[in-house]
Amino acid sequence: MTATHTFRIHLPVMKILRAACIITITLLQAFTLSQAQTLKDAIRLNDNEQQDEAASIYEKLIQQEPGNGNLYYFMGENYLDAEMPEKAAMAFNTGLQRDQSNAINLIGQGELKLMSGDLAGGKVLIEQAVKAGAGKNALILMGAGEAFMKYRKAQDLISAQTYLESAAKLEPKNPEVYNLLGDLYSELNNGTVAAGHYNRALDLDKNQVKALLHKGQLYKRSTNYEGALVEFENCLKIDPNFAPAYREKGETYFKMRNMEKAKENYKKYLELSRNNSNARLRYAYFLFESEDFKSAQAELDKITKADSSNLYMMRIIGYVALENEFADTARRALNKVFTLTAEDTTKRISKDYAYYGRTLARTGNDSLGMEYLSIAIETDPRYSEHYDDLGKMATKAKKHHVSVNVYRKKIERHHKVNSSDYYNLGRALYSNKEFVAADSAFVKVTELSPNWATGYLYLGRTRSQIDTLYSDLSAIPPYEKYIALTSADSASIAKYSKELIESNSYIAVAYLRKKDCTRSLEFWNRVLAIDPKVQQATDAIKIIKDSKDCK
Repeated sequence: MTATHTFRIHLPVMKILRAACIITITLLQAFTLSQAQTLKDAIRLNDNEQQDEAASIYEKLIQQEPGNGNLYYFMGENYLDAEMPEKAAMAFNTGLQRDQSNAINLIGQGELKLMSGDLAGGKVLIEQAVKAGAGKNALILMGAGEAFMKYRKAQDLISAQTYLESAAKLEPKNPEVYNLLGDLYSELNNGTVAAGHYNRALDLDKNQVKALLHKGQLYKRSTNYEGALVEFENCLKIDPNFAPAYREKGETYFKMRNMEKAKENYKKYLELSRNNSNARLRYAYFLFESEDFKSAQAELDKITKADSSNLYMMRIIGYVALENEFADTARRALNKVFTLTAEDTTKRISKDYAYYGRTLARTGNDSLGMEYLSIAIETDPRYSEHYDDLGKMATKAKKHHVSVNVYRKKIERHHKVNSSDYYNLGRALYSNKEFVAADSAFVKVTELSPNWATGYLYLGRTRSQIDTLYSDLSAIPPYEKYIALTSADSASIAKYSKELIESNSYIAVAYLRKKDCTRSLEFWNRVLAIDPKVQQATDAIKIIKDSKDCK
């Protein structure tokens, strides 16, 4: 029989254990409170583009202070930065409901109007907030000033200046006010004054990394890339983990065409921003802009859940998919882009129309594809590649008059046109049988690229269409120039054989029509030297030899 032992804790021992537990819990609570995260921590995380972590802190802070309207405002701003306007709207609305005496969330609601391009509607709400604060609430004034300069489609820089200067009078030692004033003058393209305000912010707080970041962005925009890199490095001296500085360094190195350093810094940015979806999307778009489409796709594949309500995400997925020849994926993503922007077409950008047009053409709808590319060009005429895409599409559809108009618009609207642009125009005019205009275009090609043989070939072809009776022989000089340039490339002469036969044959016929049998015979023999099987040359030589006029 096995003995069963029952262990009992004596009462004094239990008291000691209970006391020890209380002490332990108290210590844990004290430690937790010491580690408590603050509004300042959440704002810093948002500045560091770690919006997911910032959102978690805001939720905890709101649980502790559900009636603090400022918390809802900053949480809403965090959601706006994370491209989540719906969640931002909920935060601003709840903030107004729970803290009705605080008008700061009216700024957020006004900002949502501005984001959609509704300046008048946004202005009403923002002015209402400023009035409620009696012009004495610096946070409201700063929020109003920032909102009015944040969205290019609905800016009011005069109002922004008024509000920010009022905030500076209320809080003359607040570095954030001067940082915002720097942003304002940057928007006004006054870099000198902008830099002065950023320096003022740094005088007040030497650790103002945002002021250094914005200073660097100012230099980057003015193409002072070396100066920009100095400021971004200064950011990292203050905070080695400040993710936006690495992003800006990556983009600066990209502008400098140093792709290795660009990718190195962007990867560091991605790592420090905790690989959140928004940061990964930024990196994917950077890779897309770098034309590294395979790597861009790989980054997008790492996003575990595609958010079909996220316009930015759908846009990038569509662009990258098309470049990687996934036309069906591109079509679905870009269909979603156009669905999401159906009620507010101001959210669409030129590339949306261009990529949708290219996708439609790739999936068999050339006509509609051309329509969307035409809209892309008129939405933003700066993108030269859109003209080329539409021109190629129209040429493929044999709508040469469309190609002519497109290439003419490109040349008229862009300062940096080259011989290829005039060549494309010339080809379109040639195909549209506008030979005189084509002649002028190809002359321009030969002026801009005097050693490019193809320009002379098409100039010769064009003049042969104009001078069908061989009256002035104006096609001979460009054809001869083509022959001279291609013959100099002896290592690759075989690839020009077809065009060389064409050029020599035209010249031979022209001289024969002028009864210059000696020169004609010379060029026919050149044809046979290239290809002895050209029957036209054999027959022409026999005719010349048998002709009484050539005896």
